[in-house]
Amino acid sequence: MASALSETASLYKSRSISSRIKRAFFWTYSLSVLLVLLAAWVALEDLEATTMEMDKQAEFEHFLNRHETEKIVNVQSATLTLTYLPANSSAEENLPIIFRGLPVPFEGEVDFLDREYLVIINQIPQGTYYFAKDLSLFTQREHLMMSALLALAVVVLLLGYGLSLFVSRMFSRPIQLLSRDILRISGSGETTPLPVNYKDAELNQISTSFNQYLAEIEQLIKRERSLIAMASHELRTPIAVILGATEVIERRQQLAANDQKTLQRIIASAQTMSANVQALLALVRRGRAETSTETCPMQAIIADVMAEIFELDPGLQQRLEFLPPPAEVLIPTNRTTTRMLLQNLINNALNHNAGKVTIELTTGYLAVRDEAKSTAPTPQEEGLARDSHDNTGLGLYIVTLICEQLHWKFSLTTSPNQQTIARVDFSQSLGPGTGRQ
Repeated sequence: MASALSETASLYKSRSISSRIKRAFFWTYSLSVLLVLLAAWVALEDLEATTMEMDKQAEFEHFLNRHETEKIVNVQSATLTLTYLPANSSAEENLPIIFRGLPVPFEGEVDFLDREYLVIINQIPQGTYYFAKDLSLFTQREHLMMSALLALAVVVLLLGYGLSLFVSRMFSRPIQLLSRDILRISGSGETTPLPVNYKDAELNQISTSFNQYLAEIEQLIKRERSLIAMASHELRTPIAVILGATEVIERRQQLAANDQKTLQRIIASAQTMSANVQALLALVRRGRAETSTETCPMQAIIADVMAEIFELDPGLQQRLEFLPPPAEVLIPTNRTTTRMLLQNLINNALNHNAGKVTIELTTGYLAVRDEAKSTAPTPQEEGLARDSHDNTGLGLYIVTLICEQLHWKFSLTTSPNQQTIARVDFSQSLGPGTGRQ
Protein backbone atom coordinates (compact mmCIF):
# COMPACT_ATOMS: atom_id res chain seq x y z
CA MET A 1 0.00 0.00 0.00
CA ALA A 2 2.89 2.34 0.77
CA SER A 3 4.38 1.81 -2.70
CA ALA A 4 1.04 2.61 -4.31
CA LEU A 5 0.79 5.81 -2.28
CA SER A 6 4.34 6.80 -3.24
CA GLU A 7 3.49 6.27 -6.93
CA THR A 8 0.41 8.43 -6.41
CA ALA A 9 2.59 11.11 -4.84
CA SER A 10 5.00 11.11 -7.79
CA LEU A 11 2.08 11.35 -10.20
CA TYR A 12 0.73 14.28 -8.15
CA LYS A 13 4.06 16.07 -8.49
CA SER A 14 4.18 15.59 -12.25
CA ARG A 15 0.55 16.59 -12.98
CA SER A 16 -0.93 18.49 -10.07
CA ILE A 17 -4.43 19.88 -9.88
CA SER A 18 -2.94 23.22 -8.84
CA SER A 19 -1.01 23.59 -12.11
CA ARG A 20 -4.07 22.59 -14.13
CA ILE A 21 -6.23 25.18 -12.38
CA LYS A 22 -3.52 27.80 -12.83
CA ARG A 23 -3.20 27.11 -16.55
CA ALA A 24 -6.96 27.03 -17.11
CA PHE A 25 -7.53 30.28 -15.20
CA PHE A 26 -4.58 32.10 -16.80
CA TRP A 27 -5.44 31.14 -20.37
CA THR A 28 -9.12 31.97 -19.84
CA TYR A 29 -8.16 35.31 -18.34
CA SER A 30 -5.65 36.03 -21.14
CA LEU A 31 -8.18 35.15 -23.83
CA SER A 32 -10.69 37.51 -22.23
CA VAL A 33 -8.10 40.31 -22.16
CA LEU A 34 -7.20 39.71 -25.81
CA LEU A 35 -10.86 39.78 -26.81
CA VAL A 36 -11.31 43.10 -24.98
CA LEU A 37 -8.23 44.54 -26.68
CA LEU A 38 -9.43 43.32 -30.05
CA ALA A 39 -12.83 44.91 -29.45
CA ALA A 40 -11.11 48.18 -28.41
CA TRP A 41 -8.96 48.15 -31.54
CA VAL A 42 -11.97 47.53 -33.79
CA ALA A 43 -13.86 50.33 -32.01
CA LEU A 44 -10.86 52.65 -32.46
CA GLU A 45 -10.64 51.90 -36.16
CA ASP A 46 -14.37 52.44 -36.52
CA LEU A 47 -14.07 55.74 -34.64
CA GLU A 48 -11.29 56.82 -36.98
CA ALA A 49 -13.33 55.94 -40.06
CA THR A 50 -16.39 57.73 -38.64
CA THR A 51 -14.35 60.83 -37.78
CA MET A 52 -12.84 60.95 -41.26
CA GLU A 53 -16.23 60.59 -42.86
CA MET A 54 -17.65 63.40 -40.74
CA ASP A 55 -14.68 65.65 -41.58
CA LYS A 56 -15.10 64.91 -45.26
CA GLN A 57 -18.82 65.71 -45.17
CA ALA A 58 -18.26 68.90 -43.16
CA GLU A 59 -15.54 70.16 -45.49
CA PHE A 60 -17.63 69.39 -48.55
CA GLU A 61 -20.66 71.20 -47.15
CA HIS A 62 -18.46 74.14 -46.12
CA PHE A 63 -17.03 74.32 -49.62
CA LEU A 64 -20.46 74.32 -51.26
CA ASN A 65 -21.71 77.05 -48.93
CA ARG A 66 -18.69 79.36 -49.21
CA HIS A 67 -17.40 79.01 -52.79
CA GLU A 68 -18.78 79.25 -56.29
CA THR A 69 -18.68 76.14 -58.44
CA GLU A 70 -17.64 78.03 -61.63
CA LYS A 71 -14.22 79.14 -60.29
CA ILE A 72 -11.01 77.34 -59.39
CA VAL A 73 -10.56 77.20 -55.63
CA ASN A 74 -7.35 76.46 -53.70
CA VAL A 75 -7.44 76.38 -49.91
CA GLN A 76 -4.25 75.61 -47.95
CA SER A 77 -3.85 75.37 -44.17
CA ALA A 78 -1.51 73.61 -41.73
CA THR A 79 -3.38 70.31 -41.93
CA LEU A 80 -5.76 70.75 -44.88
CA THR A 81 -5.39 71.09 -48.65
CA LEU A 82 -8.56 71.71 -50.67
CA THR A 83 -8.76 72.22 -54.41
CA TYR A 84 -11.76 72.58 -56.68
CA LEU A 85 -11.58 72.49 -60.47
CA PRO A 86 -14.59 73.33 -62.62
CA ALA A 87 -15.48 70.98 -65.43
CA ASN A 88 -13.89 73.19 -68.15
CA SER A 89 -10.50 73.74 -66.42
CA SER A 90 -7.17 71.97 -66.96
CA ALA A 91 -6.49 69.55 -64.11
CA GLU A 92 -2.72 69.10 -64.43
CA GLU A 93 -1.88 72.82 -64.39
CA ASN A 94 -3.92 73.76 -61.32
CA LEU A 95 -3.59 70.59 -59.16
CA PRO A 96 -1.23 70.47 -56.17
CA ILE A 97 1.46 67.78 -56.43
CA ILE A 98 -0.19 65.51 -53.84
CA PHE A 99 -3.23 64.96 -56.10
CA ARG A 100 -1.40 64.41 -59.38
CA GLY A 101 -1.49 60.90 -60.81
CA LEU A 102 -4.42 59.77 -58.69
CA PRO A 103 -7.58 58.42 -60.34
CA VAL A 104 -10.96 60.10 -60.15
CA PRO A 105 -12.75 59.29 -57.92
CA PHE A 106 -10.34 58.24 -55.14
CA GLU A 107 -10.43 57.85 -51.38
CA GLY A 108 -7.55 56.53 -49.28
CA GLU A 109 -4.35 57.26 -47.40
CA VAL A 110 -1.30 58.61 -49.26
CA ASP A 111 2.26 59.10 -47.97
CA PHE A 112 3.67 62.45 -49.09
CA LEU A 113 6.81 64.18 -47.78
CA ASP A 114 7.17 61.75 -44.84
CA ARG A 115 3.61 62.41 -43.77
CA GLU A 116 0.40 60.49 -44.07
CA TYR A 117 -2.60 62.17 -45.71
CA LEU A 118 -6.21 61.21 -46.13
CA VAL A 119 -6.96 62.00 -49.78
CA ILE A 120 -10.48 62.22 -51.17
CA ILE A 121 -11.18 62.99 -54.82
CA ASN A 122 -14.85 63.32 -55.72
CA GLN A 123 -16.56 64.45 -58.89
CA ILE A 124 -19.81 66.40 -59.09
CA PRO A 125 -21.68 67.64 -62.18
CA GLN A 126 -20.14 71.12 -61.87
CA GLY A 127 -16.54 69.91 -61.45
CA THR A 128 -14.11 67.93 -59.25
CA TYR A 129 -12.94 68.72 -55.76
CA TYR A 130 -9.74 67.42 -54.17
CA PHE A 131 -9.41 67.03 -50.41
CA ALA A 132 -6.21 66.12 -48.49
CA LYS A 133 -5.95 66.16 -44.69
CA ASP A 134 -2.75 65.64 -42.71
CA LEU A 135 -3.16 62.62 -40.40
CA SER A 136 0.20 62.91 -38.60
CA LEU A 137 -1.26 64.24 -35.37
CA PHE A 138 -4.06 61.69 -35.43
CA THR A 139 -1.57 58.91 -36.20
CA GLN A 140 0.64 59.95 -33.29
CA ARG A 141 -2.34 59.92 -30.98
CA GLU A 142 -3.37 56.53 -32.35
CA HIS A 143 0.12 55.10 -31.77
CA LEU A 144 0.12 56.56 -28.28
CA MET A 145 -3.26 54.98 -27.62
CA MET A 146 -2.11 51.60 -28.93
CA SER A 147 1.05 51.76 -26.82
CA ALA A 148 -1.04 52.55 -23.77
CA LEU A 149 -3.35 49.63 -24.56
CA LEU A 150 -0.40 47.25 -24.98
CA ALA A 151 1.16 48.43 -21.72
CA LEU A 152 -2.19 47.99 -20.02
CA ALA A 153 -2.48 44.52 -21.54
CA VAL A 154 0.94 43.54 -20.14
CA VAL A 155 -0.01 44.83 -16.69
CA VAL A 156 -3.36 43.05 -16.84
CA LEU A 157 -1.72 39.78 -17.95
CA LEU A 158 0.80 39.96 -15.11
CA LEU A 159 -2.06 40.62 -12.74
CA GLY A 160 -3.90 37.65 -14.26
CA TYR A 161 -0.89 35.41 -13.71
CA GLY A 162 -0.77 36.45 -10.06
CA LEU A 163 -4.50 35.85 -9.73
CA SER A 164 -4.11 32.42 -11.35
CA LEU A 165 -1.48 31.49 -8.75
CA PHE A 166 -3.73 32.70 -5.96
CA VAL A 167 -6.83 30.91 -7.30
CA SER A 168 -4.97 27.65 -7.99
CA ARG A 169 -3.50 27.59 -4.50
CA MET A 170 -6.82 28.46 -2.94
CA PHE A 171 -8.66 25.65 -4.75
CA SER A 172 -5.90 23.04 -4.47
CA ARG A 173 -4.99 23.76 -0.84
CA PRO A 174 -7.62 21.38 0.64
CA ILE A 175 -6.56 18.55 -1.69
CA GLN A 176 -2.91 19.13 -0.81
CA LEU A 177 -3.75 18.93 2.90
CA LEU A 178 -5.56 15.64 2.31
CA SER A 179 -2.63 14.28 0.29
CA ARG A 180 -0.15 15.28 3.02
CA ASP A 181 -2.23 13.53 5.66
CA ILE A 182 -2.34 10.37 3.54
CA LEU A 183 1.42 10.48 2.86
CA ARG A 184 2.07 11.07 6.56
CA ILE A 185 0.17 7.87 7.34
CA SER A 186 2.09 5.86 4.72
CA GLY A 187 5.42 7.25 5.90
CA SER A 188 4.82 6.52 9.57
CA GLY A 189 3.83 2.90 8.92
CA GLU A 190 0.82 3.27 11.22
CA THR A 191 -2.87 3.12 10.39
CA THR A 192 -3.86 6.32 12.16
CA PRO A 193 -7.20 7.45 10.72
CA LEU A 194 -7.44 10.63 8.70
CA PRO A 195 -9.08 13.70 10.27
CA VAL A 196 -12.68 14.40 9.26
CA ASN A 197 -12.73 18.08 10.18
CA TYR A 198 -11.88 19.56 6.78
CA LYS A 199 -13.67 22.72 5.66
CA ASP A 200 -15.00 20.99 2.53
CA ALA A 201 -17.68 18.33 2.88
CA GLU A 202 -16.34 16.39 -0.11
CA LEU A 203 -12.94 15.97 1.55
CA ASN A 204 -14.61 14.75 4.73
CA GLN A 205 -16.43 12.13 2.67
CA ILE A 206 -13.14 11.06 1.05
CA SER A 207 -11.35 10.85 4.41
CA THR A 208 -14.24 8.86 5.91
CA SER A 209 -14.15 6.37 3.03
CA PHE A 210 -10.36 6.15 3.28
CA ASN A 211 -10.57 5.48 7.02
CA GLN A 212 -13.01 2.65 6.38
CA TYR A 213 -10.62 1.23 3.79
CA LEU A 214 -7.71 1.49 6.25
CA ALA A 215 -9.74 -0.28 8.92
CA GLU A 216 -10.55 -3.14 6.54
CA ILE A 217 -6.91 -3.46 5.47
CA GLU A 218 -5.76 -3.47 9.08
CA GLN A 219 -8.21 -6.25 9.92
CA LEU A 220 -7.00 -8.29 6.94
CA ILE A 221 -3.37 -7.81 7.96
CA LYS A 222 -4.14 -8.84 11.55
CA ARG A 223 -5.97 -11.94 10.34
CA GLU A 224 -3.11 -12.87 8.02
CA ARG A 225 -0.51 -12.44 10.76
CA SER A 226 -2.61 -14.36 13.23
CA LEU A 227 -3.11 -17.17 10.72
CA ILE A 228 0.60 -17.34 9.91
CA ALA A 229 1.59 -17.28 13.56
CA MET A 230 -1.00 -19.91 14.50
CA ALA A 231 -0.07 -22.17 11.57
CA SER A 232 3.63 -21.78 12.32
CA HIS A 233 3.18 -22.70 15.98
CA GLU A 234 0.97 -25.66 15.08
CA LEU A 235 3.45 -26.92 12.48
CA ARG A 236 6.47 -26.79 14.76
CA THR A 237 5.30 -29.78 16.84
CA PRO A 238 4.69 -32.29 14.00
CA ILE A 239 7.88 -31.21 12.25
CA ALA A 240 9.85 -31.78 15.44
CA VAL A 241 8.21 -35.21 15.77
CA ILE A 242 9.12 -36.09 12.16
CA LEU A 243 12.73 -34.99 12.61
CA GLY A 244 13.00 -36.88 15.89
CA ALA A 245 11.53 -40.06 14.39
CA THR A 246 13.78 -39.91 11.35
CA GLU A 247 16.80 -39.41 13.58
CA VAL A 248 15.86 -42.55 15.54
CA ILE A 249 15.38 -44.57 12.33
CA GLU A 250 18.73 -43.31 10.99
CA ARG A 251 20.54 -44.34 14.17
CA ARG A 252 19.20 -47.90 13.94
CA GLN A 253 20.91 -48.35 10.55
CA GLN A 254 18.45 -51.05 9.54
CA LEU A 255 17.40 -49.57 6.18
CA ALA A 256 18.37 -50.63 2.72
CA ALA A 257 20.20 -48.22 0.41
CA ASN A 258 17.03 -47.07 -1.40
CA ASP A 259 15.19 -46.63 1.88
CA GLN A 260 18.14 -44.68 3.29
CA LYS A 261 17.98 -42.32 0.28
CA THR A 262 14.26 -41.80 0.80
CA LEU A 263 14.85 -41.12 4.50
CA GLN A 264 17.44 -38.49 3.67
CA ARG A 265 14.93 -36.73 1.42
CA ILE A 266 12.39 -36.80 4.21
CA ILE A 267 14.93 -35.30 6.61
CA ALA A 268 15.96 -32.59 4.08
CA SER A 269 12.33 -31.64 3.40
CA ALA A 270 11.48 -31.56 7.10
CA GLN A 271 14.52 -29.40 7.83
CA THR A 272 13.58 -27.01 5.03
CA MET A 273 10.02 -26.86 6.32
CA SER A 274 11.29 -26.20 9.84
CA ALA A 275 13.47 -23.34 8.55
CA ASN A 276 10.51 -21.88 6.66
CA VAL A 277 8.31 -22.02 9.74
CA GLN A 278 11.00 -20.26 11.77
CA ALA A 279 11.30 -17.65 9.03
CA LEU A 280 7.53 -17.07 9.03
CA LEU A 281 7.54 -16.61 12.79
CA ALA A 282 10.44 -14.17 12.54
CA LEU A 283 8.65 -12.20 9.82
CA VAL A 284 5.48 -11.97 11.89
CA ARG A 285 7.44 -10.75 14.92
CA ARG A 286 9.36 -8.21 12.86
CA GLY A 287 6.15 -7.09 11.18
CA ARG A 288 4.81 -6.06 14.59
CA ALA A 289 8.00 -4.22 15.52
CA GLU A 290 10.23 -1.87 13.60
CA THR A 291 13.00 -3.66 11.73
CA SER A 292 16.49 -2.25 12.36
CA THR A 293 18.79 -1.72 9.39
CA GLU A 294 22.53 -1.44 8.94
CA THR A 295 24.94 -1.23 6.03
CA CYS A 296 25.80 -4.84 5.22
CA PRO A 297 28.28 -6.34 2.70
CA MET A 298 26.28 -8.61 0.43
CA GLN A 299 29.29 -10.74 -0.56
CA ALA A 300 29.92 -11.71 3.06
CA ILE A 301 26.28 -12.62 3.69
CA ILE A 302 26.14 -14.77 0.54
CA ALA A 303 29.39 -16.49 1.53
CA ASP A 304 28.00 -17.30 4.99
CA VAL A 305 24.80 -18.75 3.55
CA MET A 306 26.74 -20.86 1.05
CA ALA A 307 29.02 -22.13 3.85
CA GLU A 308 25.98 -23.27 5.87
CA ILE A 309 24.56 -25.07 2.81
CA PHE A 310 27.88 -26.80 2.08
CA GLU A 311 28.19 -27.85 5.73
CA LEU A 312 24.82 -29.62 5.56
CA ASP A 313 25.52 -31.15 2.13
CA PRO A 314 29.16 -30.98 0.90
CA GLY A 315 28.10 -32.42 -2.46
CA LEU A 316 26.38 -29.15 -3.37
CA GLN A 317 29.75 -27.44 -3.85
CA GLN A 318 29.80 -28.77 -7.42
CA ARG A 319 26.35 -27.38 -8.18
CA LEU A 320 26.43 -23.94 -6.56
CA GLU A 321 28.50 -21.11 -8.07
CA PHE A 322 28.79 -17.47 -6.99
CA LEU A 323 29.71 -14.70 -9.45
CA PRO A 324 30.87 -11.78 -7.28
CA PRO A 325 31.01 -8.19 -8.59
CA PRO A 326 34.38 -6.48 -9.09
CA ALA A 327 33.82 -4.24 -6.03
CA GLU A 328 32.22 -4.57 -2.62
CA VAL A 329 28.41 -4.07 -2.58
CA LEU A 330 27.09 -2.42 0.59
CA ILE A 331 23.33 -2.29 1.16
CA PRO A 332 21.31 -0.76 4.02
CA THR A 333 19.30 -3.77 5.21
CA ASN A 334 18.63 -6.11 8.10
CA ARG A 335 21.28 -8.84 8.16
CA THR A 336 19.09 -11.60 9.63
CA THR A 337 16.20 -10.95 7.26
CA THR A 338 18.55 -10.84 4.27
CA ARG A 339 20.06 -14.19 5.30
CA MET A 340 16.57 -15.74 5.39
CA LEU A 341 15.87 -14.35 1.91
CA LEU A 342 19.09 -15.79 0.48
CA GLN A 343 18.58 -19.18 2.14
CA ASN A 344 15.10 -19.57 0.67
CA LEU A 345 16.16 -18.37 -2.79
CA ILE A 346 19.14 -20.72 -3.01
CA ASN A 347 17.34 -23.74 -1.48
CA ASN A 348 14.41 -23.21 -3.86
CA ALA A 349 16.76 -23.25 -6.87
CA LEU A 350 18.65 -26.33 -5.61
CA ASN A 351 15.46 -28.29 -4.86
CA HIS A 352 13.81 -27.50 -8.21
CA ASN A 353 16.87 -28.11 -10.35
CA ALA A 354 19.22 -31.04 -10.71
CA GLY A 355 21.87 -29.01 -12.53
CA LYS A 356 24.08 -26.09 -11.66
CA VAL A 357 22.78 -22.99 -9.79
CA THR A 358 24.48 -19.63 -10.35
CA ILE A 359 24.27 -16.65 -7.99
CA GLU A 360 24.95 -13.32 -9.68
CA LEU A 361 25.42 -10.12 -7.65
CA THR A 362 25.64 -6.59 -9.05
CA THR A 363 25.37 -3.14 -7.55
CA GLY A 364 21.62 -3.07 -8.27
CA TYR A 365 20.25 -6.59 -8.05
CA LEU A 366 20.78 -10.23 -7.04
CA ALA A 367 19.86 -13.04 -9.46
CA VAL A 368 19.72 -16.83 -8.90
CA ARG A 369 19.68 -18.93 -12.09
CA ASP A 370 19.44 -22.67 -12.67
CA GLU A 371 20.22 -24.88 -15.68
CA ALA A 372 16.63 -26.12 -16.12
CA LYS A 373 17.58 -29.77 -15.42
CA SER A 374 14.61 -31.37 -13.73
CA THR A 375 14.84 -34.47 -11.56
CA ALA A 376 12.95 -37.67 -12.36
CA PRO A 377 11.81 -39.22 -9.04
CA THR A 378 10.95 -42.87 -8.74
CA PRO A 379 7.26 -43.81 -8.46
CA GLN A 380 7.75 -44.43 -4.73
CA GLU A 381 9.24 -40.92 -4.28
CA GLU A 382 6.83 -39.07 -6.60
CA GLY A 383 4.50 -38.02 -3.79
CA LEU A 384 7.45 -36.92 -1.67
CA ALA A 385 8.84 -34.85 -4.55
CA ARG A 386 5.45 -33.19 -5.01
CA ASP A 387 5.40 -32.28 -1.33
CA SER A 388 8.90 -30.88 -1.62
CA HIS A 389 7.77 -28.71 -4.55
CA ASP A 390 4.96 -27.24 -2.49
CA ASN A 391 7.36 -26.68 0.38
CA THR A 392 9.76 -24.66 -1.77
CA GLY A 393 6.75 -22.69 -3.05
CA LEU A 394 6.34 -21.59 0.55
CA GLY A 395 9.97 -20.53 0.44
CA LEU A 396 9.28 -18.18 -2.48
CA TYR A 397 6.30 -16.81 -0.59
CA ILE A 398 8.64 -16.03 2.30
CA VAL A 399 11.01 -14.31 -0.16
CA THR A 400 8.10 -12.19 -1.35
CA LEU A 401 7.21 -11.18 2.22
CA ILE A 402 10.82 -10.29 2.99
CA CYS A 403 11.11 -8.16 -0.17
CA GLU A 404 7.94 -6.30 0.78
CA GLN A 405 9.34 -5.66 4.24
CA LEU A 406 12.67 -4.41 2.86
CA HIS A 407 10.97 -2.44 0.03
CA TRP A 408 12.77 -4.51 -2.63
CA LYS A 409 11.35 -5.85 -5.89
CA PHE A 410 11.18 -9.61 -6.47
CA SER A 411 10.52 -11.21 -9.84
CA LEU A 412 10.51 -14.83 -11.02
CA THR A 413 10.83 -15.42 -14.78
CA THR A 414 11.44 -18.36 -17.09
CA SER A 415 13.67 -18.00 -20.16
CA PRO A 416 12.83 -19.64 -23.53
CA ASN A 417 15.16 -22.55 -22.66
CA GLN A 418 13.15 -23.15 -19.42
CA GLN A 419 15.83 -21.60 -17.22
CA THR A 420 14.33 -20.12 -14.03
CA ILE A 421 15.64 -16.70 -12.95
CA ALA A 422 14.79 -15.37 -9.50
CA ARG A 423 15.78 -11.69 -9.28
CA VAL A 424 15.78 -9.33 -6.30
CA ASP A 425 16.16 -5.65 -7.20
CA PHE A 426 17.43 -3.50 -4.32
CA SER A 427 18.64 -0.49 -6.35
CA GLN A 428 15.92 1.80 -4.98
CA SER A 429 17.07 1.26 -1.40
CA LEU A 430 20.61 2.43 -2.15
CA GLY A 431 21.45 5.91 -0.88
CA PRO A 432 24.53 8.09 -0.40
CA GLY A 433 27.44 6.10 0.92
CA THR A 434 26.11 2.74 -0.28
CA GLY A 435 26.68 0.65 -3.36
CA ARG A 436 30.22 0.04 -4.65
CA GLN A 437 33.34 0.77 -2.73
